[in-house]
Amino acid sequence: MKKIDELHLKARELTDLNSILALLQWDQEVMLPHGGSEGRAGQISVLSSIVHRKITAPALGEILAELSEKPEELSAADLALIRVMKREYDKNTKLPEKFVAEFSRLVSQALPVWVEARKKNGFGLFLPLLEKIISMSRQKADLLGYEEHPYDALLDLYEEGLTVSELDPLFTDLKDNLSQLLRRKLSQQQKPIPDITAGMPPMSVRDQVRFSEKILQEIGYDFNRGRQDISAHPFTTSLGHNDRRVTNRFRPDSLEFIFSALHEGGHALYEQNIAGEYAETPLDEGVSLGIHESQSRLWENIIGRSYQFWEKYYPLLQELLPDQFRDVPLDDFVVYINKVHPGLIRVEADEVSYNLHVLIRFELEKGVLEGAFAAASLPALWNEKYKEYLDVDVDSDANGALQDIHWAHGSFGYFPTYTIGNLAAAQIWHKYCLFDPDYRQTLVQGKLDRIRNWLTENIYRYGALYTPAELLEKVCGEPLNSMFFIEYLKNKPEFSL
Repeated sequence: MKKIDELHLKARELTDLNSILALLQWDQEVMLPHGGSEGRAGQISVLSSIVHRKITAPALGEILAELSEKPEELSAADLALIRVMKREYDKNTKLPEKFVAEFSRLVSQALPVWVEARKKNGFGLFLPLLEKIISMSRQKADLLGYEEHPYDALLDLYEEGLTVSELDPLFTDLKDNLSQLLRRKLSQQQKPIPDITAGMPPMSVRDQVRFSEKILQEIGYDFNRGRQDISAHPFTTSLGHNDRRVTNRFRPDSLEFIFSALHEGGHALYEQNIAGEYAETPLDEGVSLGIHESQSRLWENIIGRSYQFWEKYYPLLQELLPDQFRDVPLDDFVVYINKVHPGLIRVEADEVSYNLHVLIRFELEKGVLEGAFAAASLPALWNEKYKEYLDVDVDSDANGALQDIHWAHGSFGYFPTYTIGNLAAAQIWHKYCLFDPDYRQTLVQGKLDRIRNWLTENIYRYGALYTPAELLEKVCGEPLNSMFFIEYLKNKPEFSL
């Protein structure tokens, strides 16, 4: 058997095992009874150890080394497979199996505790496990290695090559621009924007599910190869090439379900439209979290909050939830969903203030990992920064330092990818609009397949064939540039209809 065929066999086995692991984790957040948490933690720990053992096997390292010696004999897809698997091999060989198993068990134990702590508004309930997660995250950074900052090692897990030295000036520039823009947009909202949800009859879960599923179908989500379920925090997961699932959460007085559906649908569209030739390999996924996030934010905000999109789909919302929206004019609805309103909750933030939420998390994660302050200080520091950056008072731990699931997952280094995604989304959308100068009519007429097909042709179908930087350069003709995002916000008409 040729070495490249051996590599494909190992890639298929690892892909299947990771899909099984993802299924256990999906079930943990969607279906698992509370009493099953401890047993599930053990199952995930065992399977994580098996996956780690296989990705770090010396035989795999030998195959990768041998194939790397003669790249001219291999296809572009095979070279990409080698690149991706070698990156995983190199990372994982630095992490002992015992460490991987312990960390996996820890975060599995932490998840239900975080859910309970959030429900009871008690950061102290979660603190002991969070301290262990932070300690093990520091160990992970040391094991992976870094040149300047321990946070660099964790950033690289989610966005290849990203470092604190790159993020610090990027966030400083964004903070300055967004702070000015935030003040300007607030001043332009001369009259109070009415809260269309105030006094609104409660929305049933059934009606919200119906609309969210319909809008997922409209953007092109294939329910034959996916499903929508309910979880404490919306997410998207891949359980195989033809099984890309999304979750949502539904509250009787919040429009969050609409934009969560579009957000998670954007993630899922990316993976549902990867070329079939990459199935059962590590190329069958988005190339990075930043590029992935660019697609969720593009569908959620750039498309999903545009006036033209709702010209087409607001009648459907009024039809499926008539008691809530029948008497609300379209203009009032669009102004409301684009209202600039600094608030407590990241996932409900407007486009102008959203990245300030990410900046706060970046600063806290960076500080706690470098030992500048203890985990017990996180709620107080969180509250101080929200007052300083957004001028809002945090009313509870549930709406403060406990609002995100990421720390319970042990995902330190993840948050900055949201901002990378916002910047890339605006840059990619600019390129699409050059391709389709009549994009407003495309939206009004609901021809979303035209947008999806362009994205598939230029981004989705490639999966992880290219590095994030290579893909963005290929699509946009230049590296990541924050100018497009700032200009998009400055010129967005929906802020002040």
